[in-house]
Amino acid sequence: MTGRKRQAYDSFCRDLILHAGDRLERLRSSVERREAEERPELERALDELRGRRNRLMARVEAAHQASDDAWPFARARADQAVHDLVTGLDELEARLRRVAA
Repeated sequence: MTGRKRQAYDSFCRDLILHAGDRLERLRSSVERREAEERPELERALDELRGRRNRLMARVEAAHQASDDAWPFARARADQAVHDLVTGLDELEARLRRVAA
């Protein structure tokens, strides 16, 4: 059963990372269309989100390689990285919507 859980979690994370990459690309495109004075701060936010995505990828890989005993802890760290990335993406999207309004 643990093997199935791990496999399902790996698939979930792989899909989430791909989806996050798509969202980052859309955000990048949106930032590029902003006024020049707005862009530096928004680009820093995008860079931070790319770092969060990289951290998530590393944590998912660590969970993938973890022993059965260490897997729950590694998964918890990956779950926190998922939360950090998704929250950051949501915040930047909301920020861009507010600026556009």
